[in-house]
Amino acid sequence: MSRLRKMLPRRFHDEEERGATLVLAAATLLVMIGMAGFAVDLGWLYFKGAQAQNAAEAAALAGVVHMPQPSNVTFVGGEAWTTSLDIAARDGFNGGVTPSEVAGRPNRLNVSVTTTVPTFFMRVFGMNTVTMTRDATAEQLPPLKLGSDEPSLGGVGEAFWVAINGEEEVKANGDPFSTRCNAANCGSTQNGEFKQPAYYYAVDIPEDQIGRSLTIQVYDGPHWAGNFNDFRNNGDPDATGDRIDRDIDITFSLAAPDQTPNNPADNIPIGGCSRTYTEAGSEGAPGVQAWSSVCSVTAVSGIYVLSVSVDGNERAISDFALRVVGYGAGDTPAVYGLGAMSLDMVEAGTAPNFKIVKLEEFYAGSQLLISLFDPGDVSDGFANLRFVGDGAGIECEVQVRSLDGNTVLSPWGSDDTPGSAPCFLNTSGQRFNGQWVDFRFDIPPAWTCPSDCWMDIDYSFSAGANVTERTTWVARVNGEPIHLIP
Repeated sequence: MSRLRKMLPRRFHDEEERGATLVLAAATLLVMIGMAGFAVDLGWLYFKGAQAQNAAEAAALAGVVHMPQPSNVTFVGGEAWTTSLDIAARDGFNGGVTPSEVAGRPNRLNVSVTTTVPTFFMRVFGMNTVTMTRDATAEQLPPLKLGSDEPSLGGVGEAFWVAINGEEEVKANGDPFSTRCNAANCGSTQNGEFKQPAYYYAVDIPEDQIGRSLTIQVYDGPHWAGNFNDFRNNGDPDATGDRIDRDIDITFSLAAPDQTPNNPADNIPIGGCSRTYTEAGSEGAPGVQAWSSVCSVTAVSGIYVLSVSVDGNERAISDFALRVVGYGAGDTPAVYGLGAMSLDMVEAGTAPNFKIVKLEEFYAGSQLLISLFDPGDVSDGFANLRFVGDGAGIECEVQVRSLDGNTVLSPWGSDDTPGSAPCFLNTSGQRFNGQWVDFRFDIPPAWTCPSDCWMDIDYSFSAGANVTERTTWVARVNGEPIHLIP
């Protein structure tokens, strides 16, 4: 054969080689086209997968705002469910969207998005469509608990009373929200921080108490200035620190749990669950130095909101306590401040120690901001405060703001023990009278509770000093209360 090949003209050899090259080129082109086809399909699938992932994340973040839901609201059809479906639909996914609760984590929401994507070149291999699923889980940090996780807040035998000031009381006398006046006897609203209701308190009902008849009560609801004299002059341990004999009305209103647990202002009031206490004329008047009921409810789990407001253009300081009764065995209800808590420490010469913020482990990695209004009333001897309990090992920074809260008088800097914990501040000599003092804590990313998760406040005053303290505390988490879980 080789002899025959040598005998053929050269042009026959060239044409044979060209034919082989053409076959090889065609095969190579086919492979390249196939690879390009796969690349197009893979890019298309990646793009559609990213769309599904974005939709799942957006739906989870929008829906988790409504978590956890109270026990009288079913998850399917509830606001977390419908909001998730609505947001996914706006992103083009009208089907295949499944919102779901996360077992054991009522503040989390999972959203799964399943979509079927048509292919292009992969059809050659019989793959006309590809079904893919993407999911996302979002978490909403629950409201901070201020002051207590017990069924009562303040009162006899406790370190403080819950308090509220009259509308014309001077703002610098410890209450930034219920007073209209920066100075005495103002003719109109001067205080830009004035609001009504002035305060919200949670009555947090666990699942163990569902269906029970629970009653919300107030101790010493009416304002009666003789309370202070009874306490200071007569040593009556049941007397509160009500001061200044003026005609003010205090209203307590209970609203039902709703599907926006971090917004207490939008809860719907329960009919018949509001009580207004007018000024009392004597110690024996109904409700004075005694418990009285605001209303009773058949409990659902969730956060009932008790709002407190004051009416009457008068000066006054009125103290009270709150509790819930009627609960049974198991996890007990908790009564605590929502966002802010206004306190009166009336037992002169003592060293009050009380809970301020429950710093639970899901706040790890965030920043805690605590603000204290008007801590500088002490002119007799020394007055110190320090953050103790869980969180005592976290150093703080301090900032001071003006009476109206708008002007920074001293920017963020070290506390009075720079570079070391616990956070400490000397408030002697009316140092911060009528001012806001802000504390900033960076919670470690690996934060775990050493004991009960409560950060406490420890006040210490000069021995024998005739000292009382009327203050308001505000706390919040700075950062991303609503976020995705990796």
